[in-house]
Amino acid sequence: MLVQVPRPERYAIHKLIIADRRRDGAGSPEVREGPRAGGFPYRSDGRRYRPDDLARAYATALEVGPRWREHIGNSLKRMPDTRGMLDSLGA
Repeated sequence: MLVQVPRPERYAIHKLIIADRRRDGAGSPEVREGPRAGGFPYRSDGRRYRPDDLARAYATALEVGPRWREHIGNSLKRMPDTRGMLDSLGA
């Protein structure tokens, strides 16, 4: 059986998008809170995996379009430490 496993840095950015999309009450509280409840899957210094890959995934997601930027921005407004960490990576 083949299983597609996402790259950790892309999954982390995906969690930011999904967390904002679910804030309107869809799903359980744990699902709605996404990375805010369970913590962003990176250490505060961005070094859990490869910081360059995380910075690239973040920059790529921001380039996808205005809706993704909006969702990511809304999630990061509620996660200032994570925003600071991503900004410090030069993304």
